[in-house]
Amino acid sequence: MTSLTWADRIAAATAQSTPRQVGAVPVLYPLLEKLRVRDTINALCQTRADIDLGRLVEVLTLNRLLAPQPLYWVGKWTAQTVVVSMFGLSPQKLYDQRFGRGLDDLHAILGEAWVRLAARAVQQEGIDLSVLHWDTTSVFLEGEYAASELAAYGHSSAGRSDAKQVKVGLDVTSRERLPLLYRLLNGSTADITTPVPNLTAIAAFLRRPECAGLAVRPLVVGDCKMITPAAVAAAHQHHLYYLGPWESNTVVREVISSVSDAELAANELSYRPKRHFPADRPFVPYRGVWRPFPVIYEDQPYADRALVVWSAGKQCLDAQKRKDHLKRLLNRLDEIRTHLNQGRYIRREYTAHQIALARRGNPAKGLVTVELTGEDRHLELSFRIDRAALAQAQALDGKYLLGTNALHLSASEALTHFKAQDGVEKRNGDLKGPLRVRPLYLQTDQRIEGLVFITLLALLVRAILELRCRRAGLNYPADRVLRTFAPLYATDQVFVDGSRLTQLGEITPFQQRVLDGLHFPSPTRYLDNLPG
Repeated sequence: MTSLTWADRIAAATAQSTPRQVGAVPVLYPLLEKLRVRDTINALCQTRADIDLGRLVEVLTLNRLLAPQPLYWVGKWTAQTVVVSMFGLSPQKLYDQRFGRGLDDLHAILGEAWVRLAARAVQQEGIDLSVLHWDTTSVFLEGEYAASELAAYGHSSAGRSDAKQVKVGLDVTSRERLPLLYRLLNGSTADITTPVPNLTAIAAFLRRPECAGLAVRPLVVGDCKMITPAAVAAAHQHHLYYLGPWESNTVVREVISSVSDAELAANELSYRPKRHFPADRPFVPYRGVWRPFPVIYEDQPYADRALVVWSAGKQCLDAQKRKDHLKRLLNRLDEIRTHLNQGRYIRREYTAHQIALARRGNPAKGLVTVELTGEDRHLELSFRIDRAALAQAQALDGKYLLGTNALHLSASEALTHFKAQDGVEKRNGDLKGPLRVRPLYLQTDQRIEGLVFITLLALLVRAILELRCRRAGLNYPADRVLRTFAPLYATDQVFVDGSRLTQLGEITPFQQRVLDGLHFPSPTRYLDNLPG
């Protein structure tokens, strides 16, 4: 008779075996605890529900970080993970309308909850607020949203002109790339209207008691839609620094033209991009020269300055774009001339309209002189490149103007801070990528705002995780950490005698290295109901 192995005996004694994903909970939940997310939410909104609002926020945030799902799938997801056991929850009570009502309750406290959590992150992690980056991104929606005050058609960074959208404005710290403040905006909001409210919000945040000891005057960096006379005035009024490119206009072009090529050539900047350049196309240093740039808003003058920057890469790009625009315009004009005095082109009015359409929106239209002469059926069309205008355009190739009131910055420092603007763009990318904030399927503005809050909270936790890893000498992006923890599972076993046992799967050397480096507790902590 063959004796039974221990494996055989365990299998015979086991009535049920259920795998549950542990995943990255051991490296995420300690951060939610440290931020006191549950306590913060519950202090602002107390309920008598058997599952408090703070706990619902923790569940939704973990879901955004680990496996973003629509609300109607979150309950099913929790049943497949250790989330239900660590929180002592019943999956049957985690249904979509419950989460929906939670988002409704959350709506009234969103603003205060966020600034408390952000301020706590700044204090706990020692975040540098000396340089902030501001940008906006669009999030498209599925559905009509006829009664929504947020959903609207507008310019879409996603190229979805067929769908309504909302916009999210985000301030990110430069050094740690931590999301600091955000604003949810109507989808049709013009970017040019966002800087002043944002500067006001930054100033209000810095006046909070939690920030009283920071003694910081941030430099707020934005793109060309963020630098306006009104924004300049707001920066001065709130005692903030600003930095960003002025949109091209007559005054801007005159200032750029005031700097000769020889003067630019003599002022090389120390900024170096991090990307690799091939041997046949080596990096050519940027050049930059300061010029006074006074700004007047509502009769109040501000004696600021601007850096005229020249970039070899931008020079090539500008030249190629102009070449493409010219080619498209000239080809269309030639096509019109070919059809002249034939069909509908016998009419002067129709032909003039087609010429106007060809020119409309084409940046090269000012470089081509067009003349349509004659009456119906006897039309003549001539056009030529305006060589003087072309030479003026070519003289501006590769050049742009960075405005600022930060007189302490060197030219190289100003350019370096501006080039770090991609940090906020990458955080916006995280919103749309790993955290899947889009598309949104929620049917009320309150729930849209609530889910955006949850997603931004998840973004904050991701940023802190990356920061903690870097400080621990673990140069791992959040994506890699979360991905390598995803296969970590535990098994719930129910034996024939009614007893239960939960066993953790094997921890890999990488996972253990991260846990040890971050000084986080063993994943076995999350196999049973957590205290509190």
